[in-house]
Amino acid sequence: MLNKITILFISIFFLTGCVKQSTLVSVNVPIDEIEPEIVVSSPDNTNTNTKVNGVNAVGDNTEETISPVTVEIPNKLELDVDFAPQAPFGNWNELYEEACEEASMVIVAKYFAGELLDESVMEQEIEKLDSWEKARGYKIDLSVTQTANVLREYYGLTTKIVNEVTVDRIKYELSRGNLIIVPAAGRELENPYFRAPGPIYHMLVIKGYDNNEFITNEVGTKRGDGFKYKYQQLIDAVHDWDPSWYHSAVTNEQMESQPKRMIVVSK
Repeated sequence: MLNKITILFISIFFLTGCVKQSTLVSVNVPIDEIEPEIVVSSPDNTNTNTKVNGVNAVGDNTEETISPVTVEIPNKLELDVDFAPQAPFGNWNELYEEACEEASMVIVAKYFAGELLDESVMEQEIEKLDSWEKARGYKIDLSVTQTANVLREYYGLTTKIVNEVTVDRIKYELSRGNLIIVPAAGRELENPYFRAPGPIYHMLVIKGYDNNEFITNEVGTKRGDGFKYKYQQLIDAVHDWDPSWYHSAVTNEQMESQPKRMIVVSK
């Protein structure tokens, strides 16, 4: 039976926050997206606005007003997102081998629509989406901007291209109920389940995080449901695609020199 001293110690342990259920992150949030109830602090208790150049969903250069703020988010988070790989039945022909962008889009679209996703649905959706893209002149590989366009035009989703590809910004966006699609120099991911040497270019979905890893729907492998990447490993691998490139002529060095961008997707 617990004595009074033990009970008092346990009470103090929880009340003083020794077991934290949340953490603080500092992010640069667009001023029109700030939710006052989640802001812990901003510089000098005011919104210090800064103009930054960004890229919107249709690829235009824009100037965005941001405010650096500190917000409180959960220590750990995993959104309940269904999974199916880009080669749903292990058929790695040309269509499915290059379908990481399409598979990532299908995953987020089905999540926000509240619809079932399994291998059969993924196969059908990839085929329909691929036909739609070809009819509009899209090439095999899609950049962040092109992928955001397709998400908006084909699925009617809201997309935001973010240049602040940091651990804290990804956590913040996930804590708001958004999903993240990231482009990557695929071989930098060093995923042991990729067919060697791995894709030169890749896309995947981030759906959560724990103490030191991002939780993803890694469409490049059938083992990708909840696949975890160390924070810095994934951040280091994030690089956008240049639409002017020809797929088979791109080198690892070219991919690794590309800017870091990510797509934040919401309903």
